[in-house]
Amino acid sequence: MKQSLVLLLFTLSISAAHAQSSCAKLIPLCKASFIEDYSWDGRYWRAELYNNEKTEVYYTFFKGLRYRLIPCGSSDEKSPLRMRIYNANHVPLLDTGTQNARPYWDLELSSTQLLIIELYYPAGSGCAALIIGHKASDAIASKE
Repeated sequence: MKQSLVLLLFTLSISAAHAQSSCAKLIPLCKASFIEDYSWDGRYWRAELYNNEKTEVYYTFFKGLRYRLIPCGSSDEKSPLRMRIYNANHVPLLDTGTQNARPYWDLELSSTQLLIIELYYPAGSGCAALIIGHKASDAIASKE
């Protein structure tokens, strides 16, 4: 019995390590494909989501910057990764599930504020990752 439990825990830890390894492989692919002329500080968020779980990222967006949000992932059911964005009061601002499928979303705010970014799969389980790039807004760039 004890050996079975040890074997089960060992198998689960290898499975989790493999899942996190496959998640890590997504980051360079997403960055290379969609970051373009946006700066990226090397930070990213990733999570293994099981059975319709959701993960949240809290991020402060500053006035005067344009942001590129790149949600990427892979699902066991080939379900697309979805993203919802809320303000600090949890008022919905964007739900990519109601939009056409896109590999990234550009965002520019009129004031500095904390936003909540929720990542989820509508069905199944999978790896979810988020990269956020930034650059000076067009208004600021034209003044220089």
